Amino acid sequence: MPEWRKFEFKREKFIELMLHFSKRGLEENLIIGSTKLNKLLFFSDFRAYAELGEPITGAKYQKLEWGPAPRALLPVRDELVQHEEVRFQEQSPDNWNDVLEPLREPDLSLFSKDELRIVDEVFDELRQFNATATSDYSHLKSAGWRVVDDKEIIPYESAFTLTDPAPPEAIELGRELAARYGW
Repeated sequence: MPEWRKFEFKREKFIELMLHFSKRGLEENLIIGSTKLNKLLFFSDFRAYAELGEPITGAKYQKLEWGPAPRALLPVRDELVQHEEVRFQEQSPDNWNDVLEPLREPDLSLFSKDELRIVDEVFDELRQFNATATSDYSHLKSAGWRVVDDKEIIPYESAFTLTDPAPPEAIELGRELAARYGW
């Protein structure tokens, strides 16, 4: 699938958003491992694109087995560890809850009021899910993830494709119109 619109990658915002989600998880006694962090970043960027016309970070997200993931996450995380801005608590291979622990406060002044609102909404929406459920949720809610091949970039435009089933009243109206007009 082609990537129709390209956005500049805002590395500083990406870093601060990673720190913000990780810090908020620790403050609220929630585990924000890599799987969940990937999805928090993805849904924040794609919702911002749908609502504001531009993603927050402009990161490129790829399809991986466990759902959408930003290509920049691992290199940026490793750089933050190297510069001692975070600690990374890696777990065993069968435990997806490796945790990023910020060693400094995130700089939220880089974000607009609307961007922070979206980030908070996404966090609250995914709060209830563990890593497995977050992954499953991303498979259901990301039309772009469903249509691209493994490791391909998920186009931001897919944020406009609904994945929820049509409401019963819309289906009934469709049936009535089809019968009336012989479709």
